[in-house]
Amino acid sequence: MNTKDRILETALSMFSEHGYDPVSIRDICGAVGIKESTVYYHFKNKQDILDSLFIRFEEHVDSLLKVLHSPDAWNHSQSPSFGWIDTYFFDQYLLDPFCNRMMRLMLIEQLHNKEIQQKYSRWLFEEPYRIEMSVFETLSQSEQTGKGFYAYITMLVFKYLLNGKLTARKKNAFCEEAHSYIASSFGFWEG
Repeated sequence: MNTKDRILETALSMFSEHGYDPVSIRDICGAVGIKESTVYYHFKNKQDILDSLFIRFEEHVDSLLKVLHSPDAWNHSQSPSFGWIDTYFFDQYLLDPFCNRMMRLMLIEQLHNKEIQQKYSRWLFEEPYRIEMSVFETLSQSEQTGKGFYAYITMLVFKYLLNGKLTARKKNAFCEEAHSYIASSFGFWEG
């Protein structure tokens, strides 16, 4: 991992645990083991680090959405197993360590920062809801079914993925409950 990526990784870890304001450039440098001048070689300031993290997050999510809207996203071998939801929405969004830390950062900072509050609303509520409704529409399920799925999965996200430290046990518990819910509600994941 290059220095710029190490700075971003460390800053995100610190921001997602302590919030944006309490973490200084000096704190980030100490954790990375570099001089402050090295940070300023890669970034203008702490806000530039935060902006870079959001750009990476949005690029990551946009790449997942492109898959959802691609012609091959809903072939018959995938839709009966809800493969897109499990592979992309769960594994590469909700359970992804980078995305999870970005969600935690938004959860902390949405109370202090109006811009992050808008991002929080968009990326933790509006976009997931829109994505899930699109999935259910594609699968010819009702809007009410989609709303029920959204509500239950959102509750599981806050129960397991944004509550304390993210661990393998919590990821497994999330997947187990989500798969059980989908199996009992829609007849998928019987194995």
